[in-house]
Amino acid sequence: MTYRVVIPRSIPFADSNRVQREVWRRGYSTRLAGRDVAQPDHLVVEFLRVVDELPEPAEVPALERDLEQLLSGTRIHAPFMGRGGWVETVQRPLARGHVA
Repeated sequence: MTYRVVIPRSIPFADSNRVQREVWRRGYSTRLAGRDVAQPDHLVVEFLRVVDELPEPAEVPALERDLEQLLSGTRIHAPFMGRGGWVETVQRPLARGHVA
């Protein structure tokens, strides 16, 4: 089974494409969740990290810190807002010709 760690962050709309390109290069996927209601000029981007084993509860905050360091680093340097994250189960498609 595979799991997806989802870490939503609100980033300025003007920086969203640049930020997404940079995190893709570093192994993250992204999913757009829409405009931030509290900050109309911000976009909520869910940063996704796929892992093979269910992370321990203490590992999710560590992944959040890693992402925040990446976002605030000299290469990306994007302001962001938000806290929290969650884990989703990823359903793998059945192999061709396989009957469930």
